[in-house]
Amino acid sequence: MKLQPENLPSTLHPYLEKISATMLPTVSMQLTPSDDLTLWQSKIGGQPYLPLDVTYPVDSDGNPLVLLAQFNFAEIPNLPNFPDKGILQFYIAADDLYGMNFDDQQQQSGFKVLYFDQIIEDATHLKQDFSELEFDEDAYLPFTGQYSIEFTLTSQPISAQDDGFNIGIDEDEVYESYSETFASTGHRLGGYPFFTQSDPRGYKENIQDYILLFQLDTDDAENDIMWGDSGVGNFFIHPEDLKKRDFSKVLYNWDCC
Repeated sequence: MKLQPENLPSTLHPYLEKISATMLPTVSMQLTPSDDLTLWQSKIGGQPYLPLDVTYPVDSDGNPLVLLAQFNFAEIPNLPNFPDKGILQFYIAADDLYGMNFDDQQQQSGFKVLYFDQIIEDATHLKQDFSELEFDEDAYLPFTGQYSIEFTLTSQPISAQDDGFNIGIDEDEVYESYSETFASTGHRLGGYPFFTQSDPRGYKENIQDYILLFQLDTDDAENDIMWGDSGVGNFFIHPEDLKKRDFSKVLYNWDCC
């Protein structure tokens, strides 16, 4: 997809072709607080889809994790190499680091990613009582409540915070113009990430070719989502692992101002 010059500030016109070459599809998400969400539904927070023969996810100390997000791909526009069916879930710990391990961000000791390629449609075969997993109001979590999700397929050029950003901009004024024009903030599947600090892929050679799987941003204007001090959470995956539906080596990162 190519961008049109009339949609860009004049300072970016010389970079039009290079910007267009970076375009990727992404699914943006609009969240709405909801008290009525089904077990199968895509959601932020709430109760998960969980077959009775699957153990509820816990951290390395045996404490139950919290459902951060659940995606039912039957409800989501198709993205290249992403599943077109099944349910993908992200769980995190209710601690002061939200379950992230700074020493090994791929170690699923304080977070878990689960994928169910086949969906059981008989609720009697699903866990429905989660009362023993209720958390205190003062538990450390980046969100409160639960949210339904509206998905929109769109596209975006590379974000200025992405470690792969290299389109020849060497002036601060132009870089600032790019950052404002192509903000990568917000909630999304696929596409390019946003960071308040730096891209963790930039200083670890073994993950430099990882791509964005899922991003949940601070959203405190209409919703109650806040990563630390106005931060952002994101999950990355190797493209081949995504094709194979192998979510065992997902990288979990969040940062804040």
